[in-house]
Order: sequence, then C-alpha cells, then structure tokens
Amino acid sequence: MVVSSKTAHLYLISGDDEIRIHAQAEALFHQLAGEEPDDFSVDVIVEDDRGPRAELLHQVLSSMREPPFMGGAKTIWLKQCSGFIQDPPAKSKSDPIGIRSFAEALSAPIAEDIFVILEGAGVDEKRALAKACAANGKVIWCRRPVAGRKGWREEMKRCIAEVTAMKGVTLSYDAQEALVDALGRDTSLIAGEIEKLICYMGGTDKSIDVQAVRELCPPYGDQESWAIGDPVGNRDLPQTLSLVEMLLSREKDSDGAARGMLYSLGRQFRTYISMRIFMARNKLKSGDALKSFLENLPLEEKRRLAAGEAPFATGNAWRNKFQGDQSLNYTPHELIQAICVVRDSLMAVNSGGMTAEVELENALIKILPQRRR
Repeated sequence: MVVSSKTAHLYLISGDDEIRIHAQAEALFHQLAGEEPDDFSVDVIVEDDRGPRAELLHQVLSSMREPPFMGGAKTIWLKQCSGFIQDPPAKSKSDPIGIRSFAEALSAPIAEDIFVILEGAGVDEKRALAKACAANGKVIWCRRPVAGRKGWREEMKRCIAEVTAMKGVTLSYDAQEALVDALGRDTSLIAGEIEKLICYMGGTDKSIDVQAVRELCPPYGDQESWAIGDPVGNRDLPQTLSLVEMLLSREKDSDGAARGMLYSLGRQFRTYISMRIFMARNKLKSGDALKSFLENLPLEEKRRLAAGEAPFATGNAWRNKFQGDQSLNYTPHELIQAICVVRDSLMAVNSGGMTAEVELENALIKILPQRRR
C-alpha cells in the first residue's frame, strides 16, 4: 500500500516482509535511475559488518546536499538498512543512531533533481521516520499475510500480483487461487515459482493457467505445519496457542492435524540445531551473515553441504536468514530439550496415551515460555 498519491522525491519502503521490501526497492530504483544507471547519477549506501550506525544516515543527508556530478537527476538508495527498528518513541531520550534528527532533516523540501529511497524492515508507522516520509513523500508497506487472520488469502494474492506485475505476466483467477494453495503465506517463494511458470509457459506473453500451477507447484506442506513456524521461532506462546486452537477447530481430523504439527515441530528444531552448529563453525552471528555466507558459496559446495552437515544449504536464502535468526532465540541446550519434548509427546500419542491435541499443547507450553535470546 502506498501512502500518498503525489509525485515523490522521498520513498520509504518498510514492513515485516523483507523479501518484498527489497524487491519493491530494487524495482523503484531502476524505475527512477534506469536499468543500467551511470555511476555518477546514483549513490547506493549499504551497511557493512559494523551494522546500522549514525554514519549511514549522515551519508544519505550529505548525498542529498550534493548535486548530481554530471547534471540530470541523482537517485540515492539506502539499501537494506536494519537500523530503522531503533526509531525511538516520542518521549524517549535515547536515540542510538540518530533517527529522530534524520527524520527531522527529511521533513525539509528535497531538491527537484534528487530522489531518495530508504529501504529497511521494522519501521513503526506511528513514529518520527514514517511520519516524516509520509508527509514529504511516499511510504510503501510490505507486510506478510498472517496465518489464521481473516483475509490472509487476499493479502497473499496481492503479493502475487505485485510480482506478476513487475515481471509482466498474468495469471488466470484459478491459477492465482491454486498458487495460494501451494504457497500458503510464504511470500519468499513467489518470485521463484513465477519464474518457473514463465519458463514453462514459454514467455511472458502467455497467461499462466491453473494446469501449469498444479503441474509445477505442488503444495509445500499442509497449512497447519507452516502456520505456527514463525511464532514458535519467535517464542511467542500466546500467538502459537491461539493459532493452534483456530486451525484445529476447523479440521475434520483435528487429531491428525495436531500430530502433523508435532512432526513439523521436530523438523523445525532439528533444522535450528544444524543451523546453530553450522553458524558456530563458520563464526556467523546472525541470519543475515548465514544468508550472505551461503550465497557466496559455489553451487557444488552448497550441494556437498546439503548432503551432509547443512541440509538447508541449497534452500531458499531468505528462509535460511529467518530461520537462522529464529534459532538464536534458543540456547543449544534448549534446542536439544525441545526435540526431546517433541519426541516424548509423539511417543505418548503413538502409544495410545494422551490425544495429539493435548500433547501438542503441553509440548508448546514446555518449550516456548522462556526469555528470548
């Protein structure tokens, strides 16, 4: 959703869907600067290993004050900034990287030959940065559909429509419905699946039909399995239990669905353990570092790792980033204990003890209510 309809020289792209945030920013950058922009007409500012800091915001403001070197227009892109989440509340005296003063500077008129793109997740629409950008430019929100929330399918369709519009291809109504069934709410898979469908159809001039989607995009697992993955990874017990209750209430075989969730939990924590071991061996301290490390490996090396110590190595890069970050919410001991809890729950279910629904709830209560790390 774009806030404001006027021609803008300032754009803020944020939300909680990092994949779509970056895709929107990249598309906007090329729209403003061209497909192959001249180095003198752009200024791309990127975080390094030191992470977010005031210096990056100062670079943006400094670049805004400098006219284009060769005339014409200049496009400034603050790329994948992870520090926007540090925007302080209005009453707070703390401002670690100076976002409040940065927002104040952005409230001033911007030169006609300057375009600014600020990209990064975690902006609070009620705080200074979002308000300044909405008042002096445009704000684009990219939010992930929430499983269980009414209307999440329509949200997912809008996400799919954004990708198809950028790639210049159309989907029939039935094909769009089938793709939502296949992907659930995992927006990280949309671009790859659309590319695959374009190749299958033989180009962008042909509308993608439902048969192609059913042929190439089998479901990635039933909804219940992936629906609770994020709240479990984020150690959010209330949200997890609420989702479980809602999902099981609409299942004809609620016991079978609960059993499926338990198996999914086991796989999730096994993935977390393998990620933590891999990250420790390679001195990677975040999901971003894991993503970058894997992206820079040759394909053959990734395949070798996937066959052994890192089964996730050839998987989706953004999924690895998110799961890498989530794995850090647990200590190694807690991850091992989580697998033991799931194992015991499945043994109890399979031996005819408690129902799968009760065992699932008990397992979640044992695993999740601890302080995040």
